[in-house]
Amino acid sequence: MIVKKSSLYLVGIVLLVVIAGFFFFSNGSVTGNVINGVSAQATNSGDVQVARLSVSGGTYVMSPSTFKVGQKVRLEADIPQMPGCSKSIIISAFNIRKIVSSSDNVIEFTPDKAGTFNIACSMNMYKGTFSVVDGTGKAGNYVEQANTQAGSCGSGGGGCGCGGF
Repeated sequence: MIVKKSSLYLVGIVLLVVIAGFFFFSNGSVTGNVINGVSAQATNSGDVQVARLSVSGGTYVMSPSTFKVGQKVRLEADIPQMPGCSKSIIISAFNIRKIVSSSDNVIEFTPDKAGTFNIACSMNMYKGTFSVVDGTGKAGNYVEQANTQAGSCGSGGGGCGCGGF
């Protein structure tokens, strides 16, 4: 079989263009997991701070867990790592109340104050904290007091739905 040199050069050029395009459009990154079609790699892309949200034991875990005042936060929930009522999320300091699912696993908000804040499920069984720093990167002195009372199944009618989300 005879292969012309020009054909080999053409294949080499096409391969080079494909590889260069991959690195150009992916910024050279070939790592990072995908959770429900969304990148799970913690990043700070422009004006949006992206973090992964999951549950370990009875605690919410954010990675990263520190954000900047005035910059939008995008929490991407790792649904397989969030059992039962942990999918019903409340961040009262920023008026967030949302049930995440495999078809809608994103919570977005813009923190307007620095400090340490709570995240909990609607039944107050799963809990966690995260920090917001001011524009200079300095932590705020404010620490939100945690709600120490667990929610009760069946109160307010309709039951708790724990495990049924």
